[in-house]
Amino acid sequence: MANEQDEIHAETDAARAGSTPHIVRWILILSLFAAIVLLSLIWITGAATRGPGPQNVEYSEAAPGSATAAPSPTPTTGN
Repeated sequence: MANEQDEIHAETDAARAGSTPHIVRWILILSLFAAIVLLSLIWITGAATRGPGPQNVEYSEAAPGSATAAPSPTPTTGN
């Protein structure tokens, strides 16, 4: 078994040969904030520049045995 006299006890700063200014915490916080802002701007400007989508679209079911399996959209005329 190891002898207690052989153990080395050193302060944290001395063992690391430097100080710990906690700069990593601030870099992570600022980069997270920047990522949220950047993605929000991309999302907002994309939604703002996109034209209006189809409105009042009615879907008619395909007749049984017809060649089209998926329903095709039929826009309404507004009457």
